[in-house]
Amino acid sequence: MVRKEKSAATAFVESAERVEWVEVVLRDGQTYQGNVIRNPIRRTGSVVNALDETRFDFSLDDVQAVRRVGDPRHMDTASNASLS
Repeated sequence: MVRKEKSAATAFVESAERVEWVEVVLRDGQTYQGNVIRNPIRRTGSVVNALDETRFDFSLDDVQAVRRVGDPRHMDTASNASLS
């Protein structure tokens, strides 16, 4: 049995699935924030942003980087609580 090595993009997206809110940077410079869903069979992924009610599908090969960013849903709650 031949074992394929994971590409860097696959590793990025795989780790992003475990983080609640990330920013995905594509090779063409586009960035998307939200939750990541990965389809390893098709080698695709999706960024779902519940706040904007958007979904963007991408190929794993197009991913340049994945960054963990603060979840705006929790940031708004924290700032609202400090104002009260």
